[in-house]
Amino acid sequence: MKVHLKIRGLPQLYKVMNKKKDLDFEFPGNTVGDVVRSLVHKYGPPVKKALLDQNGDIDMELRVVHNDRTFLMHGERMNAPLNEGDTLWFMTVG
Repeated sequence: MKVHLKIRGLPQLYKVMNKKKDLDFEFPGNTVGDVVRSLVHKYGPPVKKALLDQNGDIDMELRVVHNDRTFLMHGERMNAPLNEGDTLWFMTVG
C-alpha cells in the first residue's frame, strides 16, 4: 500500500529522510502502526526515537492526522486503518 506522509516540526526525521517533509511511502499492511514499523525498519532508530514512546505507541506529544481532517486519538492511533492513497500527518503539538 502507498500513503502520502507529511511531517511537520520533527527535524530529527527530516535529517534521516533526506530533508523531505512530504513523501509517498509504500509499506506492507494497512494501519498506522504498519506505517510506523516500516518507517523504523527503513530509516532506523532515529525514527523510533522521534515517533514512539517507551511502550512502543506513538508518542503522546505528537499529533497524527488522517486525510487532513481526522485527529487520531492517543491509544487508538497504531490500529487506525488506512486506505491506498491516504494522507497521514505526523506533527508536534503546539
